[in-house]
Amino acid sequence: MMTTSKKITRSLTITAGAAALALGLAACGGSDDADGGGGSATCDQATMEELGQEAAGAAYASFQSYECKDGFALVSVGTDENGVEGTEVFLFQAEGANWALNQRDAVCADGGGEGVPSDFRDTLCALR
Repeated sequence: MMTTSKKITRSLTITAGAAALALGLAACGGSDDADGGGGSATCDQATMEELGQEAAGAAYASFQSYECKDGFALVSVGTDENGVEGTEVFLFQAEGANWALNQRDAVCADGGGEGVPSDFRDTLCALR
């Protein structure tokens, strides 16, 4: 028979494990509610890969990574333009159930990118 203290410890361990898993998923872009405000823009690999492919157009070669935070998604893709391989990064903003591509020049201009997480802005602007 399990004592009360063992039940509480077991419950805390399960709760702590679930919380750690949720934090880990959010940190690596596993959130399904990316805009964080009750919107429904889906942030998963399939969606981000499709967005990256559309944004890169004919230069698209491969999907590399994505991260979602505070209603924004940063998507990195491999490109190949006439045999020259490179990396391109795109910034999307959640608008309800949809993602809108942000213009790099507007985000990276002096005073631009209001509301964009600073690490996303830094990454986007470093590759222009």
